[in-house]
Amino acid sequence: MKKIFSLILTLTLLLCALASCAAPTSKIQIGVMSGPTGMGMAKLMSDTTEENELYGFTVYADPTVATADLQSGKLDMLCLPTNTAANLANKKPDTISVISINCLGSLYLLTDKNTEVKSISDLEGKTIYTSVAASTTKPILEYILKENDVEATIVVEKDHDTLVAKLAQSGAPSIAVLPEPKVSAALMTNKNYSVAINLSEAWDEISDTSLTMGCIVVRNEFLSTYKTSVDSFLNDYKASIEYVNNKANKDSAAEMIVSAGVLPKAAIAKNALENLYGSIVYIEGAEMKSALESFYTAIGCTKPADSFYYER
Repeated sequence: MKKIFSLILTLTLLLCALASCAAPTSKIQIGVMSGPTGMGMAKLMSDTTEENELYGFTVYADPTVATADLQSGKLDMLCLPTNTAANLANKKPDTISVISINCLGSLYLLTDKNTEVKSISDLEGKTIYTSVAASTTKPILEYILKENDVEATIVVEKDHDTLVAKLAQSGAPSIAVLPEPKVSAALMTNKNYSVAINLSEAWDEISDTSLTMGCIVVRNEFLSTYKTSVDSFLNDYKASIEYVNNKANKDSAAEMIVSAGVLPKAAIAKNALENLYGSIVYIEGAEMKSALESFYTAIGCTKPADSFYYER
């Protein structure tokens, strides 16, 4: 009897191991946001052709819509703001794992030509427009204001593109906060605006924690079955980020970003890349966990359980 039980146990473990090594029967479906995460994925998206259909990609403007697709199983992996990922993991424990940080600080405060802002203290009593309620932008801005003892009103538009369009209209906000590459898009749309403050620098002045804005997560159901494929994807994703981050590849990377549908024009992509060198990153494992936990503590976001952090 013991021998039979031992044999069954061995076969079960073997089947589990084989399952994790199995390749998906269809393309791995990956969601990216129309921002730095999409820019870092552009090379991989470009390499995915009819002859090399390992991955399928969908570009999103709103992380709320993207998250719904992840939860429904339409997506296997998804690039998300780091706080959105943590909130989802806390709300539905053990459903997702974070596998890489892909974006550090990329936020800028813009003002029109009639508004003078030289420091965070100049924002006292002002109204600041930003975008995407589910992104890291609002909590980061709130933290910076709080640490500088500044009170201001924050208005949140539904997505980055809505705010960019609003800045080009009459009666546009005098102060706005956007991430790259939307900053470049806004400045090319309306020459009335300029960058007043690099909020990554403002963050560094008050915190020794990295400004970890973006990450990529995977559904645990997918990870448990296709671990080898997830690890292979991470290798491909890292290579894509390294290519995009190489200044020698700026022209070709910009064209890939446009072809991927992340940005509309190569000129915008080139300008955004110049501002994002060093911000589009690949960080995994223990370093990822340490950076995220420190960031969550800083912005007052509940830290997920240790099982949330994937380490291969």
